[in-house]
Amino acid sequence: MAQTTLFRTPTCCWRSFVRSVLPQTQHTRSHVSVHVGRVEKLDLPPGVPQQFWSQLPKRLRPDQGKRKIIIHEHPPSEHEACKEPEKAIHAEQMKLLDPTGARARLFDPKNPDGAKAGDIIMATFKTGEPFSGVALSIKWRGPHTSVLLRNQVTRVGTEMDIKVFSPLVQSMEVAQKATKRPRRARLFYLRQPKHDVGSVQKTVDQYLRQRAMLTGGKPQGGRKAGGPRGGRRGA
Repeated sequence: MAQTTLFRTPTCCWRSFVRSVLPQTQHTRSHVSVHVGRVEKLDLPPGVPQQFWSQLPKRLRPDQGKRKIIIHEHPPSEHEACKEPEKAIHAEQMKLLDPTGARARLFDPKNPDGAKAGDIIMATFKTGEPFSGVALSIKWRGPHTSVLLRNQVTRVGTEMDIKVFSPLVQSMEVAQKATKRPRRARLFYLRQPKHDVGSVQKTVDQYLRQRAMLTGGKPQGGRKAGGPRGGRRGA
């Protein structure tokens, strides 16, 4: 007697078998083209009662007029009003710091008789003792112009960077012009011992004596550079 064998097949396989046997329905998509014409805009009937205005769009209300486009004027250009603001500010500061313009002419690089590097310059201050020395460099920067002076005080090389237009500076004078105009704008090589000029106090004292003889007064502003207690020397 023959025995029947049972086949155990997963459910997923039966589903695939049934799908292959049964006729499959094709999904069709209906294409309907409806011609839509241009929507005609209907005008509002004249004399719409005011009580119905709230139901109308805001642009169709009778009380809403045509909105005007406001065109603002272009603000004035700051560049046209002041093309170089830095120079304008410097000019105002120079009027306050140097009203006469004498100090600006003294340190003007275009002035042939002005102060140059290598000259011996004497500076006096409103507070403190004066200082004189050889100009190592001059930086022309408008109201920020400065000069670097070098001198020997008690045989020690001393340098001072002085703001020319500072309110604390009382006066600045050229005691002696350089005998030979140096080719460099910065004479930093004078710091070396073989090029060091040394003390310039004798030259300054001689300049003060000559100035006193011309003006008919006593030499003022020159003090001995050997120490803070050096008194004024007579003519």
